[in-house]
Amino acid sequence: MEKSCCTIFAVLSLSLTAAVLLAGGGADACGDYDVPSMSAAAACQKASTGRAMSQICADEVGTATSPDEEVTAFVLAAVNAAAKSCDATVHAVRDVVQDPSTPLEVREAGQACDGRYDEAMARLADAVGHLNGCQLAELSADAPAAVAAVDDCTTALLPVVGFSPLYNKVVGDRDRITVSLYDGIPFGWDDTSEIHS
Repeated sequence: MEKSCCTIFAVLSLSLTAAVLLAGGGADACGDYDVPSMSAAAACQKASTGRAMSQICADEVGTATSPDEEVTAFVLAAVNAAAKSCDATVHAVRDVVQDPSTPLEVREAGQACDGRYDEAMARLADAVGHLNGCQLAELSADAPAAVAAVDDCTTALLPVVGFSPLYNKVVGDRDRITVSLYDGIPFGWDDTSEIHS
C-alpha cells in the first residue's frame, strides 16, 4: 500500500502556510504553552550540534538575528524543508528500484527505504498537524519517529551502496529531520539519547 509522497507534501505545504500564519500571531498563538521567542540565528545555535547541522539549520530557517519569532515558526520551517528533501529522495529511490539494471540487493534495500520513507513522511505530516493544533506536547513522538524511519533506510542502503550519492541524500534527510527535533527542544523534545549525529 504505497502512499503518494506528492500528496503528503502538498498537504504539508498547505498546512505549513496555515501554521505560519498561526505562529505569526505572537506569543498567544498557542496560549496553553509558554512558547519561547528567539531569532533564527539563536534557534540555529540551539539546534545545531556541529558545522554541518548549523548549515542545514541556516538553510532551513535563516540566519537573521532579529526579529524574534515563536520557535514554532522555526520548527515548521525545518519540518517543511525535511519533507521537501524526503520527497526528492524517495523519488530517487523509486527510480533506482524501477531501473531493471539495478542489482537485486539494491532494489530490495530501495523497497525497504520506500516503505520507511512513507512512515517518515507520515510522521512529518503529524508534526505539522500538531503544530497547527497547538498540540505541542504531542510533538515529542513525531520527529524522533521520522528520524528512526529514515535511519532504517540508511541501515538498509549502506551495505549495498556504500557511501554513494543516494546514501548521502538519505543521511541529509536524517539530518534535516534532526534539526527539526533540536529546534523543538524548547517544547521538551530533549530526549535525544536515541539520536546519533
